[in-house]
Amino acid sequence: MKKILISILFLFLLFGCKADGINTIKNSLQKTDDYFKSLSEGTCNDCVLQKTDNFFKEVNQSSRKNKVSQNTKTSNIVKVSEKKEEKEISGFWSKTDEFLKKGADLISKKDKITGLRSLNTMSDKKAKKRGLSALNYYVQYAQKNNVKVFKSGDDQYERVKRILDRIILASHFRNEKDLRFEVIDFEDVNALAFVIAHELAHNSASHGAEKEHYMRMKDVFGKKPTNVQRTIFTNIHEQEADRIGLVYTALAGFDPCASVTFARKLPSSLRNYTIFRTHPAPPQRAMANQKACGIIKKYYTKGQVNPNVEKVLKCNELFCNRSSKELKGGEGGGVVAVIEVLADTIQKNKQAKEEQRKQEIEIAQANRLLVQKRLTTPPNIKWDNTVAFRYEGKVNRHNQVSGNTFGFSKDLSRGKFYYNFNNKLESADLTYHSQNQTGYWFRWRDNWGQGFVNLKEYTDKSMRGNIYIDDGTNPGKLIGEFNGFRK
Repeated sequence: MKKILISILFLFLLFGCKADGINTIKNSLQKTDDYFKSLSEGTCNDCVLQKTDNFFKEVNQSSRKNKVSQNTKTSNIVKVSEKKEEKEISGFWSKTDEFLKKGADLISKKDKITGLRSLNTMSDKKAKKRGLSALNYYVQYAQKNNVKVFKSGDDQYERVKRILDRIILASHFRNEKDLRFEVIDFEDVNALAFVIAHELAHNSASHGAEKEHYMRMKDVFGKKPTNVQRTIFTNIHEQEADRIGLVYTALAGFDPCASVTFARKLPSSLRNYTIFRTHPAPPQRAMANQKACGIIKKYYTKGQVNPNVEKVLKCNELFCNRSSKELKGGEGGGVVAVIEVLADTIQKNKQAKEEQRKQEIEIAQANRLLVQKRLTTPPNIKWDNTVAFRYEGKVNRHNQVSGNTFGFSKDLSRGKFYYNFNNKLESADLTYHSQNQTGYWFRWRDNWGQGFVNLKEYTDKSMRGNIYIDDGTNPGKLIGEFNGFRK
């Protein structure tokens, strides 16, 4: 029986429920819980037990008309049977609820941030041990590669310690003892207050263990999780760590809006949006942090830990702990625990799907823009020393605007031009043709046609002219103008 119940519980948790069915599940579980309570409190009005009771009452009344003494005996037996059955049913639901509670305890853990359960089988002790192991690895790696590990008394170490001590006092780890840290001289992000708070937030929310167990469950009971799903899940955690870290930063007496400056300094380009991302793109991150820091900056007093740390960490504008007194197994606690795990799992699935859809749209848009940018960006040509003058611009060729680059020899006797077409680099030689009142004329021919380049004017600082394509007229169809200079 227990194996069957555990299987049902896991199936419910992992793929038996969709977001639009959660209300049905909650109602069903609530009815079960109410039924159990009504049995224990003797208030059941419409259930199997009551119908059984009514049946025996009818039998009792019918028998009483004929055999009073026998009725009395039967009545006593019925009452004993009713009590026994009631006790058995009550005991069954109590044990079921206890079992559900134990099952929920095995596969989930209370979240420090929300106070609700999430899939996580790793104990705090094991998580700490794993963290220390990772920290030791980085220290050993640094020592092997002659990277300095700062010690107590070093200016850099003491600076980080001052920041960290205040961040810890303003965090969910404020009552933890013997927290270890190291300061290593890697060429990486500097130990800003927000960066420390952000990393501490990952630990508060148990992101590492949560992701590991969430993906493991999907692997065991559903389809093997893809790299995209892992990436998306990490991105959601990074966004949450930013929000939590901002609150830690403000409560510790550091300006939370410094996080905006930090995000803006991160390298960013259109290519950030062309792949699935473990972190929000820097502009998105800066925008989100700008909005959030404006909301929680009221908790910030420069250089001082907020005296209302505990209250603010319990509930604020960016996150809120909604836990209440936990019911015991056998008293409805199992049902409530299962609902919490179900709700958390469904919510995370929903967040992951929304984030994936959002990134898929951004990837498609970014790739289109990148193609357009490549098309309109002048080709980067490594000219040899025979080219004295060169120009980079755009030309309208084949009904599309393309990046164009061309150069001339110092005596203007020859030249060459390049342009992008259908993601390919096209080129043509420029051959001196003639000179008149409009300047120098050069003929060109490529795989797609021929025409003229008219160099109207050039000096040491400027160069301008027109580009024509041969359409049967003289000099031809104007497809581009240039006005610029590079030497």
